[in-house]
Amino acid sequence: MEAETNLTRKLQAVEHDRIELVQQAVEVLRSVQSGNQTLLTEALAGVVGFAYLLGVQMGIAPHRIDREVISAFQDAPSVDNPRRDEMADIVRHLRGRI
Repeated sequence: MEAETNLTRKLQAVEHDRIELVQQAVEVLRSVQSGNQTLLTEALAGVVGFAYLLGVQMGIAPHRIDREVISAFQDAPSVDNPRRDEMADIVRHLRGRI
């Protein structure tokens, strides 16, 4: 019975985090449209935070997520990529945290 209760709580937490992640993504879109940088920063922080939290709930450590971002950004085509400098900044930032 206790195992069922724990499983139910875990599923509820995952569902809650998933909903929060989607809501934060909606807030990102709203804040981009409004042009409010403070709200955008808060919404982006919410997306990142709930992504980490959802990952933890699913058994994925935050540093693994960071490593995947690093890998994806390093492997992105660098030829004629107008965002390569920004991506390199993010890779440097994440490497400093790991």
